[in-house]
Amino acid sequence: MATILRHPRPGFTWDWWAVDAGGFLVQFCDGPAPEHLLAHVDRIDAASTWAEEHRPTWFNRDSLPLHAFRCSGELPTYSRRGVPDSPLRLSDAPTVIAEVAALVELNRTVGNTWTIHLDEGWV
Repeated sequence: MATILRHPRPGFTWDWWAVDAGGFLVQFCDGPAPEHLLAHVDRIDAASTWAEEHRPTWFNRDSLPLHAFRCSGELPTYSRRGVPDSPLRLSDAPTVIAEVAALVELNRTVGNTWTIHLDEGWV
């Protein structure tokens, strides 16, 4: 059965995280997410706020240590924002981020993938 994908607030920016099949942290910006995340939007928003406030201490926007993807519309298609030199494992992520990332386990390893179509077997 296919996973239902939805955006909690269409037209508004939001960040959410997942863990890939290799145990690496993946950040998604904007776009739809697995529907079960909508029950955790407050936790995800709090993690996003924490990440923004603590950005200098756990990562710098210019050299992301995690796989980061951005969606430019309402379709579940995400494009890579860069390849980390040393990707961050979920086990090494700050607890507030790791707890919400663990809510979505991807079925594949991100590796060097440049485009993720979430509706094509990723979740």
